[in-house]
Amino acid sequence: MEEDMRLAAQAKMGYYPTPERVTKIIVKCLKRKRPGLIRALDPCAGDGAALSMVGNRLQADTYGIEIDLDRGEKAGRLLARCLVTDYQNTRISHKSFSLLWLNPPYDWSVKDEETQTSERMERTFLRDCVPYLCSGGILVYLIPQKRLDGHIARMLSYRFEQLRIFRFPKEEYQTFKQVAVLGRRKKTPGKDDEAARYLKDCGRQQAPVPYLNEEPPVIYEVPKTPSAGRFIFMSKTIDPEELAEEIHEHGLFERFREMTTPLRMTEKIHAVMPLKYGHLAQFIAGGFMNGVVWDPDRKNPLLVKGRTKKEVLHSVEIDGDRERHIERDQIKPFIKAFNRKGAICTIQ
Repeated sequence: MEEDMRLAAQAKMGYYPTPERVTKIIVKCLKRKRPGLIRALDPCAGDGAALSMVGNRLQADTYGIEIDLDRGEKAGRLLARCLVTDYQNTRISHKSFSLLWLNPPYDWSVKDEETQTSERMERTFLRDCVPYLCSGGILVYLIPQKRLDGHIARMLSYRFEQLRIFRFPKEEYQTFKQVAVLGRRKKTPGKDDEAARYLKDCGRQQAPVPYLNEEPPVIYEVPKTPSAGRFIFMSKTIDPEELAEEIHEHGLFERFREMTTPLRMTEKIHAVMPLKYGHLAQFIAGGFMNGVVWDPDRKNPLLVKGRTKKEVLHSVEIDGDRERHIERDQIKPFIKAFNRKGAICTIQ
């Protein structure tokens, strides 16, 4: 049964959506603490249905991450924002969400190197995603009951208070024996051996765990999201379509065109300080002042074109019986000027 479940999980990338009935019951356990901005995050958003229900309940801005393209596109239509990528390929502001809905894949993580050990995804996601939750924020953590081991129990008890655990309703519980763990993030993390021991016993089925019923067994007030600092929620990989939308919305293209379009002959360069002849020659040779140049009386215009050429200078130094050959690069400017009569003058 264990191997069959693992193969099924891998075929679906570990994706098992929260049953709608379970989501509706858990959502009843949540309410706003006061008016204001609330952000909710689901780093395994699936098609976005579960977090969408949370958002409707709390009038919250909903943010999801989903690695599967088809599910991610569906989530993008339900949520305020959904990144279609691996959650580890993201940049997200810490402590910027009031609620973390976490239904991680049911599988083992992949080792990057032979020296690394595999880790259950339930533990990996919990460790990596808790930093996104603000102080006082609410965690909804959905995992198979037997995955609630000593490691996860200590992680939960160290970072969260007011912890409660419930089995899924009897009918839904029969499939994968899942439980819901709810808690509030502590302002100051600290050990709680009693809570850790209780959660570990629950995972071993050595402590009673009540079933979720239609009536909410507990109510958690979800706080406002802190507004301090810039909010970042983005993929580390640039999506061409998102980039095009950003350029269209914020006018980056106009600025980019200004920076990459050569100066027109009618445009002028205004130097901060008066240019000396050496400066002028360098500008012309570098192609910054190609065009028409006038004398001080503006009577004898010249059409100028500049370029530079690299030459290698070779020298030999002799020190007793030792001979050292030295090569130095020298950049030489070349300027061609045409007067009204068509005469060509080369300056170098």
